[in-house]
Amino acid sequence: MKIIGLTGTSGSGKGYVSAIFSSYGIRSIDTDKTVHTLYESDEECRNELREEYGDGIFDEDGNINRKALAAIVFSDKEKLVKLNSIVHKYVIKKCDEEKEHAKMRGEKAFIIDAPQLFEAKMENTCDMVIAVTADVDIRRKRLAIRDDLSDADIERRIKNQHTDEFFAEKADYVIINNGNDDLKPQIEKILSTEGII
Repeated sequence: MKIIGLTGTSGSGKGYVSAIFSSYGIRSIDTDKTVHTLYESDEECRNELREEYGDGIFDEDGNINRKALAAIVFSDKEKLVKLNSIVHKYVIKKCDEEKEHAKMRGEKAFIIDAPQLFEAKMENTCDMVIAVTADVDIRRKRLAIRDDLSDADIERRIKNQHTDEFFAEKADYVIINNGNDDLKPQIEKILSTEGII
């Protein structure tokens, strides 16, 4: 089974690309969604975050307020690095479990959809890495719609992430997702090259 790391910047459209891969029978784990689940239900992870960032990141119902947490970590790089070091170990554990399930099902390939693939050193467990890139103006529009962020929040998020060039240099393949109709041919070419289809 081939393990594919799928990564890229916010707003590049990794989720949409993952959905196309799934039409070829290739399942994925979305590490962003995994993090949200951890925030909601993993008490060990929640307690570590409370210890590091205080009660202010929790709302009155005891849920983690992701916007409050983002405001803290995206304005201080050290706090962002600390957040990643806390959360990554829980995410990696979940990815390992899902990979094992895929292997037991006899699947040809499995995708780890992870914006923080390199920070978590998960590329070392992948057979190949695919980076999804998009023009920065397109990413800005997608973030405004998807996450309901202000212009200042969008700029802060983009500034705190690696560039498309960084991802392109580290990846085995690059998929350009500017909203055109050429995504499927790009994906098919990779799957064909790798002998998955």
